[in-house]
Amino acid sequence: MQLREYLPYDVREAMRALPADGELRHKVRNFTLNPRVDGRARSVKAFAEDLGFAIVERRLPRGMNGRLARDPWSENGFVIEVNSSLSIEAKRFTVLHEIAHYFLHTEHRDPLGWDEHFDPTGQTFYVDTQAEREANAFAEALLFGGGQLAAAHGLLGGDIKKLAKYFGVTEPVVRIALSKLQEN
Repeated sequence: MQLREYLPYDVREAMRALPADGELRHKVRNFTLNPRVDGRARSVKAFAEDLGFAIVERRLPRGMNGRLARDPWSENGFVIEVNSSLSIEAKRFTVLHEIAHYFLHTEHRDPLGWDEHFDPTGQTFYVDTQAEREANAFAEALLFGGGQLAAAHGLLGGDIKKLAKYFGVTEPVVRIALSKLQEN
């Protein structure tokens, strides 16, 4: 399913891209509407694992933050590979971005089968920039949807460093998110 152009962080649009499974939607909604647990940003790794992904850190080619790969032994048939050289904050956004590719750009069939989005060499996953923009928008909706960014911005007085820590992402991600929020 391809996302329509929509306002930034519109979690309703992101939810429409999900299967009708009520338990899955509950997990996504809970993650989005409760960004913090015990005073810390909610665990993206635990969220991804709860959705059935295996998460692996490894050295990836320069410029590749992560990738979604078929894995017949993970619960949902996919593993998210994250570049081990990234900061923890960058890894968090990368995992959400790859979750987005799973819901937006893959066929959920035989995990041992071939999918046209996947290059077995691992060098050209998702070269389609439209798909990358859609995955970023979906990840942003998971992080900042439901008014979470606007609320945190007011609560923290717009301090970029504090907002980045609040959401557990990099400062550039917050700057981009705020610029999109201000456009609307």
